[in-house]
Amino acid sequence: MPENSSTSTVRLSGDAIARGRPHRRLINRLAVRDVGRHKMRSLLIVMLIALPVAIMSGLGVLLRSDGSISADQSVSNYGDADMVISPMSNWDGHCFQQAPSDAYCAGSAEPDARQRTQQQEALANLELPGREMHPLRTIEASVSWRLTTLPATVKAMDLTTMRPYRMELPRGPMPTGNNIWVTTGAAKDFSWSVGSRVTVNGHQYAVTGLVREGWSGRGPVIWVAPNSPLAHGGELSYYVKGASLTKQQVKKLNASGVGVADRRADESINQDDSTERMVFALSLAAGVLSAIVVATIAAAAFAIGARQQRRMLALLGITGAARRDLMGVMIHQGLLLGLSGALLGVGLGVGLGNGAVAIIRTMNPDYITYGVDWGYVTVGFVVGLLAALAACWFPARDVARQDVLMGVKHAESAAPPARRPILAIVIAVMSVLAGVGGVIYSHRGTNGDAMVRLNIGIIITIVVLYVAVVFALPWLVDKISGRKSSSLSIRFALRDLNRNRGRAVPGVAASMAIVVLACAAVTLCQSVAIQDRAQYRPELGQQIGVLTGEQNDGLRASDNRVSEEIQRVTAVFGPQVKYLRPEVPVTCSQDGKYCYSNLEVAAKVPDAANESTVTSSTVIIDDGTLYELLTGEKADGRVMKALDEGVILFSPDAPQVSQAVISNNEEPPGTDTTVLPAIQAPRHAMGYGMPNLISRKMAAKVLGVSPDKMKTQSSTVWLRLPHTPTAQEGEQLQRSLMDVTGSPSEFMWEVGYSDVAGAVVRWAAVVGAVLALCVGAVVLALTLSDSRSSRTGIATVGASKATLRRIVAAQTLVTTGLGQALGFLVGFVPAVVMTCLGSHRPAPMPLPWLALIVLVPPVLLSLVMMVAVPVPRPKMQRLD
Repeated sequence: MPENSSTSTVRLSGDAIARGRPHRRLINRLAVRDVGRHKMRSLLIVMLIALPVAIMSGLGVLLRSDGSISADQSVSNYGDADMVISPMSNWDGHCFQQAPSDAYCAGSAEPDARQRTQQQEALANLELPGREMHPLRTIEASVSWRLTTLPATVKAMDLTTMRPYRMELPRGPMPTGNNIWVTTGAAKDFSWSVGSRVTVNGHQYAVTGLVREGWSGRGPVIWVAPNSPLAHGGELSYYVKGASLTKQQVKKLNASGVGVADRRADESINQDDSTERMVFALSLAAGVLSAIVVATIAAAAFAIGARQQRRMLALLGITGAARRDLMGVMIHQGLLLGLSGALLGVGLGVGLGNGAVAIIRTMNPDYITYGVDWGYVTVGFVVGLLAALAACWFPARDVARQDVLMGVKHAESAAPPARRPILAIVIAVMSVLAGVGGVIYSHRGTNGDAMVRLNIGIIITIVVLYVAVVFALPWLVDKISGRKSSSLSIRFALRDLNRNRGRAVPGVAASMAIVVLACAAVTLCQSVAIQDRAQYRPELGQQIGVLTGEQNDGLRASDNRVSEEIQRVTAVFGPQVKYLRPEVPVTCSQDGKYCYSNLEVAAKVPDAANESTVTSSTVIIDDGTLYELLTGEKADGRVMKALDEGVILFSPDAPQVSQAVISNNEEPPGTDTTVLPAIQAPRHAMGYGMPNLISRKMAAKVLGVSPDKMKTQSSTVWLRLPHTPTAQEGEQLQRSLMDVTGSPSEFMWEVGYSDVAGAVVRWAAVVGAVLALCVGAVVLALTLSDSRSSRTGIATVGASKATLRRIVAAQTLVTTGLGQALGFLVGFVPAVVMTCLGSHRPAPMPLPWLALIVLVPPVLLSLVMMVAVPVPRPKMQRLD
């Protein structure tokens, strides 16, 4: 044949490189066509990619909504202003503020009346050219509501032009005349609403709006216009917009007792806030871990998709498409589905986060706002997109390496023997070293910071170890599938697992991913539950209730009012209620209007590193009657002797106490202290809010007066109830008492240990088991669909229906069971070991919940798949 004659040659994959816009359009069309042909698989991938993006976006919304992020903390402190100029509360006449972000004097003396006048005159004459100044006046007032008088704070400012804090305002102009705005917290506490009429300083005002703000302080807060007579004579401060003041200007203001808090300086300090960095690190770790999990599951879906497209991609290879073109089809699918999932995740995260905010706002009147944190959204978007690219990269690489002739024939060749996972071993060793380093580093700093560092170290170790196991999966599958078995179903499942390793490895990894996440969450939460339970101390004893016995202004409640309150208690709990209003040794002011207890108790703990532990400072005079009421036991000779010679302690933090130090806190430290023998009350009666009991004679001895001249006053009413109040009974009684007292929180009782972490453990286990079932079902649907031809071949050679069903069950157990077992090892073992090493607490062993996650899904899926998957019919195929 002549050399210049034209010959037709077949270009194999890798021999030709197509370029140009038409070529890119072809790749895009093929990618989009496959996405459209397999809508359910594409929807699954989109939802998986959306998950980590939604987690990060939702966390950003919640952290910003409650002011946990520094940028929003500045809004809490400054509102719309750039500076806050106010009198320094501890100005001694010549000291200066400590920092530009802290408007407090370095001294500790309180200004006298002359100095306060000087401060207010300086503020009244304050001029800052080129800056926008908004005055705020604050004054205390009295609010009469129902049968009580409450201390309130009146704030006068035009909130329509300047918001001084994080707040949401009602619609309309600032209230004038006989109208006021109140905070939502006060409205909830005192049953106020728009239209309520409240008496302030002897005059009646109508509530025309509710202001939602983060912190209302003690008592209700009332907002009025700047010229309201309610704020006349109030303390003046300014919220300022404009350039920061110079050091000389700040120093000049400090000389008059005026301090300046600068927003820019405050934010620059907050940029170095380690707590916020830890919160972001934990959020990022959770997002990355969830991204790795969903990327693994999405990789299984991409792997099945690549196998379903192998004939079309093989035809492309035969017609001259380069390897990068074959990879390009899969990568374009990954980009398309990744972008769709990331955008959907942003929408879901922001929407669900603000939905959670809406629910919280209905339950909690304190300030929490809607919003978006674009930093978290951006990080989540990038994490989701990277997860999609990682999920499609490995299947795309396997597609590019396939034998095009085998792909055209719809045939498949056995996977080659797997290499020893040297890289995976190196990664595993690195994860162990990182975990040990995290445990060592976690001991530094405060206890809270140490726990955060420990949790970050655990998460990092689990993530790295998970990646190492994923890299080692081909070798593990190869080794496991090489085991011999006399059962046909097991042999088929192992053969299918190894022969179709490109599909099996992502399927096993998908099952493992969910179990890793669930086991780690359950173990970590169980560790927190153990810590919370160990640190829990009751406030009051069992079946004990308390009526405060004081009005909100600190005055002693009258006997008639106490009698009415007790009637409300008996109406709820029945006539079996026992009560006592004991006497307390007090010191009274010169006018005799205000009296208070000044005795303080510290228990001397023998053989302890710290010689004394401060217990309840409440000291009550008792003759054995109150002891019987508080404990439910008769005061025997031992108790009466302790009352006559010493003190009875009810503090849970004073084990094996033999002595107590009682001192008069009105005297200088170290003087007038008395060491008395002490005994402990029964354990069921202990609590932080319980009193210490002492006889009248011993109280007088400590105070240095005769028993006859010692001043006493009855205040708190102690109740023994027939049973521990339920939350419903407590709320019912609080509402009933408001009709008498006009304010909430008059009745206190021991709510008991709230096992929040335990509830999270249970929910995490249930959700993890459900997710494991869902992921296992999806992976098995793809796996069984891809292996149908092999099972059809077995049916053709005469396998029975029972054998074919056992094959399906064996495939389910092998695929999901291997993933569940590996997930248990990776998610549970590092968490429990590092927790024990890093916190010296008992090892968390939530074995029943882990069994629910690890064992139930494979067994249940095997039973369901064995019944639900149809048996393939024998199919004879002509070979000629």
